[in-house]
Amino acid sequence: MKPKLLIVTILTTLLFGCGRYYSAEIAGYVRDSNNDNGINGAIIRMYLTKPESADSGGFIAETASMTSGGNDGYYNHKIIWQTTNPKFSDEGDSGSIWISVTHPDYTSKIVEVSGIISDTVNVVPDIKLKRATFSCPTVTGKVVNVNGEGVNGVRVVLDLQSTPDNDSDYVTTTTTLNNEPGSYRFNNVTWRDEHPDSAETDTENATIYIDDSEYTSDTTLNVKLTSGQDNEIPDNITVTRKPRSEFSTTVTGRCIERVVKTDGEVQIIPLQGIDVTITYTDDNDSHTLTDTTDNNGNFSIMVQWTDSTPGENDSPQGEDTQDISIYYTDTSGTYSFSYTQSSPGSFTIRSWKNPNYLPDAEGTHN
Repeated sequence: MKPKLLIVTILTTLLFGCGRYYSAEIAGYVRDSNNDNGINGAIIRMYLTKPESADSGGFIAETASMTSGGNDGYYNHKIIWQTTNPKFSDEGDSGSIWISVTHPDYTSKIVEVSGIISDTVNVVPDIKLKRATFSCPTVTGKVVNVNGEGVNGVRVVLDLQSTPDNDSDYVTTTTTLNNEPGSYRFNNVTWRDEHPDSAETDTENATIYIDDSEYTSDTTLNVKLTSGQDNEIPDNITVTRKPRSEFSTTVTGRCIERVVKTDGEVQIIPLQGIDVTITYTDDNDSHTLTDTTDNNGNFSIMVQWTDSTPGENDSPQGEDTQDISIYYTDTSGTYSFSYTQSSPGSFTIRSWKNPNYLPDAEGTHN
């Protein structure tokens, strides 16, 4: 039995082990099908047989497109293959390969390239990919209360239709933008579409809604976003506060001296170092808060209060008001503030406004 096994091994080696190896260079460009611009960062894989998908294993070479000689999208790679039946005998070989191209912003593609010749540079026709990833720079809109006033600090969600339902694609919080309180802005909203509407643009359906622990809303906006454009949502989202008894907002103001010059010009001088005291009473107790004006004469104080029966004084649902008294004191004795000498200034602050701006406090020389 051993001699027969030896004969089979020799025959196998003679029949199947005498193939020759050949090599060739594969070069070409990956381009955008819409504008013919070169695409860098595409992954190019080369196969001897057609792959099942563009990212299948079993490739004989892998490279990436890049800039070469000032031109984007170029790739070049050497491949090696073995055959027992070369097309040109010992002088060389010719055949076909399959090239797959993938890129995160484009659809994948598999192309067959025939007539690959060994020992030379084989220039492949341009491989053109169709863009599949789209984005719009901004999506903006506004959240308001029942009185139509913008509400800051509300958590807003933008959910793209093309993504799974349990994904919260983009989340932001309303703030003051371009002097408009209650504004929200989502930046670089991006989606993927393997079958875009046209070669130049794509649209995506999205839902914008409120997901906030302190606010509720019956409004859900169904919008269509257009790639490459700033999308401003014309419809506001109306919110109401959820029932609560704890409230807070910021009170800001400024201390100044108003000087009238001989030519009648009025000069505003900020007063630094003025002690600002706020007093108020809520369901818990009486409170005193203090701050000192900065170099610009500004101060800012956070006021928190408890009200078990909120909503009086025509407050929006879930909101509340609080009366505060405010005193200004210059410990250096240089300035006095006349309206705080006998009785303090009294103001009503609103929880749905942040900040609450107080009128300028004007100091006069003693």
